[in-house]
Amino acid sequence: MKSKSIPIIAAAALCLALAPSTFAQPNNSMLYQPNVDLTAGAQNGFTGIVGAQFYTPYYYNVSVNYLGYADPTGAALTASHTVTLWDFGGSVVASAVVPSGTPTLWANGYAWVPLSSTVTLTYQNYYHVGATVVGGVDSWGDLISNVPQNGGDNGNNGQITWNVVNGSWGGDPNSPFVQAGSGWEFSRVAEYDYNTSDAGNPNPSFNAGSQNSIYPAPNVGYNIVPAPEPASVGLIGGGLVAILLMRRRKS
Repeated sequence: MKSKSIPIIAAAALCLALAPSTFAQPNNSMLYQPNVDLTAGAQNGFTGIVGAQFYTPYYYNVSVNYLGYADPTGAALTASHTVTLWDFGGSVVASAVVPSGTPTLWANGYAWVPLSSTVTLTYQNYYHVGATVVGGVDSWGDLISNVPQNGGDNGNNGQITWNVVNGSWGGDPNSPFVQAGSGWEFSRVAEYDYNTSDAGNPNPSFNAGSQNSIYPAPNVGYNIVPAPEPASVGLIGGGLVAILLMRRRKS
């Protein structure tokens, strides 16, 4: 009996390994995280839609239930911004408006809004992501690239940190939101469009920018975990110092 059960178990394990959707996508996974200070570099004055074309992982479908707009400091946004996901054919997969004002959910330099339901991005497929931007309003930093100065594509050695399993580059190289390798970069090419009426339009009509790069205004995420805003962190720190001083005086 044991000799018969082993092949059955092995076959079942193989089926699970080959199934693209059978994995636990980590919370707080997002398309990318800039590893440079976007507030210190050039601020793009473009008005229209900016973003990128990206390629989904080789083995896994990806779940998305949040869309985000760049807000490096957690400051209140002056205007609202529409963030949209299109498939490669130009059909809208998901769209949401990041409202003006103080973000209700802020994490990793982005103001996030939840989608009404989770959408699935099919593995080994191209998608577009774009956000409406206005020159000089809610600055989002200029084009960032993942190609180091010495040429080539060395994973996260550029200006973009690709989100990986458990926050470690040593995780599964084909996991959700990860740089799969040269030639299969998650961000294939930066894109922009002068026509703001394209937000939510089935035909984004993007023009291509530099390869292996992205305009960092929009972002895509799953089960985003809120983080304290930078201003709040400063207030908390100041409060702790005040408490310590009071205790010291009493003693």
